[in-house]
Amino acid sequence: MSRAEKVILAVTLAVLALVVVLEQLTPKEPNWQPSYTRYRTDPFACGLAYDRLTDLFPQGVTTVREPIYVTAQERLATDSTDRPVIHIFINSGFHVDDLDLENLLKMVDRGDDAFIAAQYFPDKMMDTLRFRTEYQWKKPDSLATAAGLNKLLRGDTDLVRFTSWPLRQVGDFQFAHGGIDYIFKNFGMDSVQVLAENQHHAPVLLRMRHGKGSLWLCTAPRAFTNYYLLKDGARGFMEGAFNMLPDRPVLWDEYYKVGRAGSRTPLRYILSQPALKWAYWTAMALLLLTVLVYARRRQRAIPVVTPPRNTSREFADTMGRLYYFRGDHADIARKLTVQFKDEVRRKLRLHRTIWDAEAIQEIALRTGISEEELNHANRLMDHYNKVEQVSEEQLLTLNKTLSSLRSRL
Repeated sequence: MSRAEKVILAVTLAVLALVVVLEQLTPKEPNWQPSYTRYRTDPFACGLAYDRLTDLFPQGVTTVREPIYVTAQERLATDSTDRPVIHIFINSGFHVDDLDLENLLKMVDRGDDAFIAAQYFPDKMMDTLRFRTEYQWKKPDSLATAAGLNKLLRGDTDLVRFTSWPLRQVGDFQFAHGGIDYIFKNFGMDSVQVLAENQHHAPVLLRMRHGKGSLWLCTAPRAFTNYYLLKDGARGFMEGAFNMLPDRPVLWDEYYKVGRAGSRTPLRYILSQPALKWAYWTAMALLLLTVLVYARRRQRAIPVVTPPRNTSREFADTMGRLYYFRGDHADIARKLTVQFKDEVRRKLRLHRTIWDAEAIQEIALRTGISEEELNHANRLMDHYNKVEQVSEEQLLTLNKTLSSLRSRL
């Protein structure tokens, strides 16, 4: 990796880190979607309600992340010696199947209590317990000034009050208009006790006896959320409703809000078994190690290096083709003569440039070539330097003569 690439990579990582930090520091808009879970701090979650349960129920609070029938299998066992508990369900709708409903009623019949706050209940449950719910919304009477200033100011507010002694002395609890829109109707008055009602005298909290236990049903689940627990005028409703419950251990439901405990991936079963879990993570570690080792040991591709071009040879080849096509053998003979004499002078370090008798004698002494051969070659070179026409055969003869002498220098 080149230095420029390293700089680009470092700058990119720094920008990404800055974006992540700014994203974390930027204030986020609250999520107003109802979740009713204890694990979140959104306005319509139940984190504060869960924290208050430890004060209202000193015997302990346990979070349940399993369906009702799983809890019932433990509590309805023949050898079970568990004390009665309170099952608390708070959600937009109490969506349980027939098996869960049957097991819940069995536990209540045995002596447990169930507190259910929801706007919707399953048909099977309403048919079994003989009650119905209804959506009731009335336009806020904020323009009815004739009724007095107090009604004008509370025209966009829903009021809830307890009907049982001594909580009915507390007064009204105020909720935003539209938060308490569901009410109970068509329930048996002989086996049901109305514990709270809205400003229209419609019941919103009931107690139904079932066997040795009781079902506490409420159509205002938002009254138990973080938003209303921070309101002075609404906080007391949750405390009063839970204070009516007996002092028992509490099983707080989270399964019908966020699902089972643990991983929710398709590998949940593998990760839930110790042997399979260790095998899975070992395989992942070996795979990662193989990738790292392979990346380090893999030989880099050898780049193809183009050999340097021999421009001198190309130049000589080009010039040779030029002279060949021109057919000027006399000019080539003259250049061969000049080149040969210059090569002899450089190799033998001669001071003379003219081939006279003294120069030929000195060359013969240094190279061992006879003076006759040197004189013959000199006559040929002088002859071809003077003539204007040289045939191809004569040029070849001159080249062979000079090449023979060059090899013995």
